[in-house]
Amino acid sequence: MRVPLVSDSLRYFLEVARTGSIAEASANLRIAASSISRHIARLEQSTGAPLFDRHPRGMVPTEAGRLLADHARRNLLEEADLLERIRDVDRSGRSLITVSCAEGFAEDFLPVEIARFREHHPAARVHLTVTEPAAATQSVAVGTADLALTFSLAPASGVRVAYSCQEPIVALVPSGHPLGELDGVSLADLQHHPLALMAGGSTLRELVDVCCAAEGLHLEPVLTSNSSTALNALARRTGAVTLTGLLSSRHLVADGFRIVPLTNPELHRRSLQVHTMAQRTLPAPVDAFVRQLVASIEATGLG
Repeated sequence: MRVPLVSDSLRYFLEVARTGSIAEASANLRIAASSISRHIARLEQSTGAPLFDRHPRGMVPTEAGRLLADHARRNLLEEADLLERIRDVDRSGRSLITVSCAEGFAEDFLPVEIARFREHHPAARVHLTVTEPAAATQSVAVGTADLALTFSLAPASGVRVAYSCQEPIVALVPSGHPLGELDGVSLADLQHHPLALMAGGSTLRELVDVCCAAEGLHLEPVLTSNSSTALNALARRTGAVTLTGLLSSRHLVADGFRIVPLTNPELHRRSLQVHTMAQRTLPAPVDAFVRQLVASIEATGLG
């Protein structure tokens, strides 16, 4: 039987903070609600501060509760890291690295980097989750991912920015497209060409919409999707123009596409960032992978 290194009180507290409900936490943990309530009461007595605001619709962590939750998540990760390192003594250095990323990085950049990393760390295992940029950051903040490769338009809480650089949005046009001969285009230039565009909710679409509103432009995409793979496939088959990040699209040049810079200043406001949990000491394999990613991004000239 495994003896937890982090107290049950903190585990129960985190589940209530996550679900917003003692009853739901009780069902998930299979622990009596009265027991969870007693543990939370002891924590509040120990800290000398209320950890939750109690509302009819649920329990919301106070500022003190949010601070304790951050501390508890770091402790749980450090416990998992320690146990992993202890097990490594008997299993030749196996390690698991959990990565969360925006979709564009999953098409080429991260698979290449994972393969390259495993050449030097053959015992490493990687679990990659592809999600929205904000969700990738949140997964690091709550400890479900070791690191995130994502886009950001504003500062994020609960994470350490291990690396950040501006990544311009560019137009991706198929070979032979008339825009492919230009040194740069604006969003206004795209109004007369079929356009495949990311759906709402992406940082790219947010910047495009802000730019269009500021300039009084109206773009009508022939396809909107939350999948850059689908957009690129349509562009390849129909000659439509799609918009993407520079790092996400570099591999497509060899596939018959041309990258054309966009001249709208607003579209250069997005940052490509590598996130890890704030104040967490990373296990050696995770730290090595982060350093490799940063070096590879810098080698592209983006930084």
